[in-house]
Amino acid sequence: MIQVIYGEKGSGKTKQIVAQANEVAKTAKGVVVYLDRSNHRMHDLNRGVRLVDASYYGLASQKELVAFIKGMLATNFDIEHIFVDGLSRLLDCNIAEMGEFYAGLEAISKQHNVSFVVTASCAKENLPEFVAKHVA
Repeated sequence: MIQVIYGEKGSGKTKQIVAQANEVAKTAKGVVVYLDRSNHRMHDLNRGVRLVDASYYGLASQKELVAFIKGMLATNFDIEHIFVDGLSRLLDCNIAEMGEFYAGLEAISKQHNVSFVVTASCAKENLPEFVAKHVA
């Protein structure tokens, strides 16, 4: 399952995804991962949430990020939820160019039974179809 939290810059997406990660961590039986472009959320996240600073690993493309997530799952079968924030800034591209990433997440979610929550800096009416289908 993939859930998208969308909105323009400054609309509170990060606050919402952090709150959701903290809430999920209270009852999760497996590992909860928060993937961000920095470690600034370290003190905002519950200690049950594993913060991963993706910028540290030099990820430069959607394909690399999908492979990175697969690598995390290969080394830890207990990952249950992955929260992804700041994707556009991490990969330096806009939401319309992220089809490969979302297709990769769909495949990973089905194959490994992992749920994803991703932020998207975009108004609802401008979301591409491959993202809009994941909006509740």
